[in-house]
Amino acid sequence: MSSPRVDGRTLRFQHRRPELLAAATEYILEHGVNGLSLRPVAQALGVTHATLLRHFSSKDELIMAVLEKIRTGLAEQLASEAEFREARSTAELLKALWRRLCEPRQQRQFLLLFELVGQHRSKPDRDRDLTQSLVEDWIDLLADRLTQDGWPPEEISALATLLLAQVRGLQLDLLVSGDRKRTDRAIDFTIHLLDRPVEPGAVDNRG
Repeated sequence: MSSPRVDGRTLRFQHRRPELLAAATEYILEHGVNGLSLRPVAQALGVTHATLLRHFSSKDELIMAVLEKIRTGLAEQLASEAEFREARSTAELLKALWRRLCEPRQQRQFLLLFELVGQHRSKPDRDRDLTQSLVEDWIDLLADRLTQDGWPPEEISALATLLLAQVRGLQLDLLVSGDRKRTDRAIDFTIHLLDRPVEPGAVDNRG
């Protein structure tokens, strides 16, 4: 009696959580989280339900891992890609980041974000984890760059919060309206907030 045929993806993913997470992230970005369950995800990835559960014990754990991968993926791009590394200030970085985030594949993360926020009130046990993944981690990322630019410490948290809110709000606008010209102008106004004159005698660290 011949052995049952095993899909190659099952073998590849069985002990490789990073590859499995990358594939699951693509699946969730394409399909969203409304009605998400692990069995269809496992089937789409070509692995068994047991294999998926071995790496992610629940749907919520998988979603949180996907959010973390999206955030760390962007952080890695900011650190490694010339378009971002060569930005001399937060203003230049934000311009480059906005262009990247307007690409259709990148916009999928905002659709996922808005879907998760819509479900947020029905998942009180996930409140703290979602706050960390959707808000605090991103503010920390922006705050690091603002610190490098020499912004006063007492202003950094509020400014990072404002920038994050503007980018996400304008992405929601763009997804609904499709008006790229208007949202581009709006992000330019936001970026002007970063062009504050340097006080006399101060060292300009903002490029």
